[in-house]
Amino acid sequence: MKYIRYILFILTLFLLTPAVTIILAFLRIFNLAWTFGGHISKFWANVLLFSSGVKVQIFGMENIHPHHKYIFISNHISHFDSVILQGKLPSKYRFLAKRELFRIPFFGWALSLAGHIKVDRGKGSLQKILDQAKNILEKKGASIHFFAESTRSTDGMIYPFKPGAFILAQETGVPIIPMGILGTGDVLPKGARLPRPAQAVLSIGKPFMVSEIGSQLVEILENARKTVAALSGQELGTTRPESSHKP
Repeated sequence: MKYIRYILFILTLFLLTPAVTIILAFLRIFNLAWTFGGHISKFWANVLLFSSGVKVQIFGMENIHPHHKYIFISNHISHFDSVILQGKLPSKYRFLAKRELFRIPFFGWALSLAGHIKVDRGKGSLQKILDQAKNILEKKGASIHFFAESTRSTDGMIYPFKPGAFILAQETGVPIIPMGILGTGDVLPKGARLPRPAQAVLSIGKPFMVSEIGSQLVEILENARKTVAALSGQELGTTRPESSHKP
């Protein structure tokens, strides 16, 4: 059964992903890639979840109003986190992803066509990234997601948050929704090539506003980290084993 799942997932990944990319490229000709990109990405992600045998239990979906826009923040423990978020969050949202993912044939092209934000570690300025995120929130009317630690945790602990999402919330007046992801480290551990059938959990917290940062930034970041840690069941870490330049 395990090998059947692997074959099904590989077929789905290598057949569906090029098809999605071609569809998005066609829609872009008519300026419709953004309009339908979220729905198509959601379909793609849910097919991958089904083919890999990953089941997702969701708590707190009532905290998301379907017609409101939010800045989502979460922990990050596996590449499969993005698949779960794409499949289970409202389709009208986009996320930040490292530049390397955009270089993957078809998959990266689809990310770009769908309107996700490319983050170039060590080169792109925080303000440039925030300007792109503002455009999504204010002009496109969609939500946006940040992995608040900016990179995956290699030891399962949750490390200090970067300020990008919180600066964006303060400047736009858009509420932040904290989320905790649990179980994806078992689905696709760092270094693994294929996902394993498993149970993942997505816990969605209540929205909160960031009206003023200033000298309170450190406290705001730490309180948000503790909230996400409570949702994900992770312990708080102090010094990350590796550094990151993402916001």
